[in-house]
Amino acid sequence: MKTIFSFVILLYFANISSIVSQNYFGEFSKTEFKCEPEDLNFFLWMFETKDQLRNFIDLKKGDIVTEIGAADGINIGVMSIVYDSVTFVAQDIDTKALNDKTFNKTIKKYTKYRQTPQTNKFEKVIGTMTSTNLPDNKFDELFIINSFHDFDKQDEMLDDIYKKLKPDGKFILLEGFSFPNDTQICPDYGPHILHTLDAELPRFEKHGFYLTKMRSPNCKAAHYGNALIFEKDQKRSLEFYKAKISIDDLVNHTFRLKQNDIASDSTIVKQIIDSIQPNINSIVNVYRGYELWMREIGMKHLMKSEIIAAINVLKGNVELFPLSYQTNYWLGIAYEKNKQYDMAFKYYNNSLKLNPTNTVCINKIKTIEKLKNTHH
Repeated sequence: MKTIFSFVILLYFANISSIVSQNYFGEFSKTEFKCEPEDLNFFLWMFETKDQLRNFIDLKKGDIVTEIGAADGINIGVMSIVYDSVTFVAQDIDTKALNDKTFNKTIKKYTKYRQTPQTNKFEKVIGTMTSTNLPDNKFDELFIINSFHDFDKQDEMLDDIYKKLKPDGKFILLEGFSFPNDTQICPDYGPHILHTLDAELPRFEKHGFYLTKMRSPNCKAAHYGNALIFEKDQKRSLEFYKAKISIDDLVNHTFRLKQNDIASDSTIVKQIIDSIQPNINSIVNVYRGYELWMREIGMKHLMKSEIIAAINVLKGNVELFPLSYQTNYWLGIAYEKNKQYDMAFKYYNNSLKLNPTNTVCINKIKTIEKLKNTHH
């Protein structure tokens, strides 16, 4: 049902179009996925690397996977770059969006981005407003990606998709949410408000879906998106919530980094990062995209020209994730923006050592070398 255009509009309303225009999102798309940023669709905002995607969405060889509201299959196309020997079933109610011609064109396009021969299988199914028309008890994973808020019959669909999953199957929801005192209006289909996650979780439980994994803390960084995994196993969900409760007081302190006055104070930032450091493994076990979420906070400051705040937050992210080539790269970006070219050079080189194939970083280093020569 959606394309990248829909979510770009969503981000416009979230007031971060400047980030998109300066290409800070999708910087590593060619390095990681061998494609343009817009070809990653909603995944562009959720995961920066293949490893981040795999760490959150664990598709296995032989899995049978469907996306409801798949449109021309663009999200399935993205996943087909990363995974092997999976059967993907695209489902939609719109035959203009999903038909043999459009679906085959999409799969052909994304097959070209693969570095190995295509091993996945692809099918399509046309459904109705209240029924997916998919077979019961068949799917290992079922996706809804940036379209659930537009479903007219949400409760009926939740009942229907429950039947489609195997007993140990996973319902994976990538979606935009509102936050308290931060209302987001759907830009596509009229003035209905995106629900808050706190309001949605009890409704999902009512239909037998229990939360077992989250990408990010429930606080907006640079955009409204989050990725959630639900299962039918309530015991697994209780274990997840137990782990979540144990670290949420610490995580809530990082929400303060969104404030310029807090993030600009290096002493306060260090205190927050030092409190997080001993518990970082437990935090990442709950919030799999915590590193990327922290980066988004730092880059939001940078886009608002709050450069010292950006440097402090991104430096903290390097301290938490020193072996990530992305964290080092983004700190280099902030230092370059502040014309601290020696520091930018240092962190770009750190990034390159961690990933020698990163051509984006190689080009940055060449640029910094020219700037350093100009200013000396």
